[in-house]
Amino acid sequence: MRVVGCIIVLESLFMFLSAAVSAYFREQAASSILWSASIALACGLTAFLLTDFRKKVRIIGKKEGYLSVTLSWILFAFFGAFPFYIGRIVPSFTDAFFESASGITTTGATIMTHIDSVPHGILFWRSVSQWLGGMGIIVFSLALLPLLGGEAAQLFDAESSGLTHDKFQPRVSQMAKRLWGIYLLITFLVIFFLWLGPMGLFDAVCHGITTVSTGGFSTKQSSILYWNSLYSEMVIILFMIVGAINFPLLYFLLKGKFKKFFGDEELRWFLSIIAVTTLIVCIGLTFDKGYDFLSSLRHSCFQVVSTITTTGFSTWDFSTWGPFYQIIFLLLMIVCGCAGSTSGGLKIVRAVVLVKNTVSEFERLIHPRAIIPVRLNGAALSFGVVQRLLAFAFLYACIILVSWGILTLSGVPLIEALGAATSAIGNVGPGLGKLSPYGSFEGISIFAKWYLSFLMIIGRLEIFTVLILFSPEFWKK
Repeated sequence: MRVVGCIIVLESLFMFLSAAVSAYFREQAASSILWSASIALACGLTAFLLTDFRKKVRIIGKKEGYLSVTLSWILFAFFGAFPFYIGRIVPSFTDAFFESASGITTTGATIMTHIDSVPHGILFWRSVSQWLGGMGIIVFSLALLPLLGGEAAQLFDAESSGLTHDKFQPRVSQMAKRLWGIYLLITFLVIFFLWLGPMGLFDAVCHGITTVSTGGFSTKQSSILYWNSLYSEMVIILFMIVGAINFPLLYFLLKGKFKKFFGDEELRWFLSIIAVTTLIVCIGLTFDKGYDFLSSLRHSCFQVVSTITTTGFSTWDFSTWGPFYQIIFLLLMIVCGCAGSTSGGLKIVRAVVLVKNTVSEFERLIHPRAIIPVRLNGAALSFGVVQRLLAFAFLYACIILVSWGILTLSGVPLIEALGAATSAIGNVGPGLGKLSPYGSFEGISIFAKWYLSFLMIIGRLEIFTVLILFSPEFWKK
């Protein structure tokens, strides 16, 4: 209760900031955001004060970490829905929760069809919720709240589960502060460079914080196409890639350890996939669709980077290009960015390890007595790590297939259901068909919206963190 209460209090502070933005533009929405912030603050303080704040928290183990993180994300999405619902920006609390969950998980899927007329305060809250979710509200709390004590590592491990690089600081709180320092630096840079282009300050701030968080919420219904600016697109492409790179790796780059940065195997695979896929799509659009080469290169590069980084910005509706291109973008939705970044999905490093393990399996069949480990960056991975990656990939694929069936059962068309399931679990945003970059999730059923909201949360928390709560073993002493 103490941990979750702190998270909700933090959320309320950013709501108050959003209310100030709305008041600056003299909007009626300021009062609804203010009410929402007050409710969140009261509930957060109540949860915090119900515990004895004079005693240091000493019982945050793995189980408490998993439970605290999952509850924090669910309740963050719950209270984050209040500005949309109280302000009557959306017609129902279901839509409000969907929009809020999409924001905090940096998914970027939306039910809104009138974004251009939404108040500035609400648009700012949509964007800042993605910015908070990008690095993780738990990492944020670790950077600012030393009251979590020495067991904070359990919270960090629960929020950032999976295969990541070695910790570059001995204390988790110190590591979290440096991660947020890098995050803030990149945020200021992208806002500054976007402001130099055709965007005004407000649009530059909103798009800057949703770019670095690889979230994709825009202040315009037509997204980045609204400005039709090659300069803005190039800036966003660069910083979408930066946001999808392992943040500890960016720390090594800032420290001047260039060999460690450029020698990273996952990074090389990530950039290679972007280059090859962009070339394939560009050639296809040039010779198959008849677009001129420069336009093909411009739109293919932006959409490929936006999809693989799970950002979701758009300058073109790729679903209109045909089935071949939809398959390519569907694969990009599955693989996505690097581990330890703000992007979602399976992660490049897991895909690389799975491919290497498959190749090694052939070698083991030929040489059954040989010990052939799977290596990453020259280091052999333990059997336990490879086994966990195999389990994660299997579970990831099963969730997509089962969700595909569940969504079709709830009335979502076949292609749209596949795109929605893949997009939600990977925190990508746009799907396929009517749920494409210029579509909306408004027309799907209430059940489908709640189900997709659940998928977004378990996808953002790397699946195991949430699903382990449904295991009977978890609740045994």
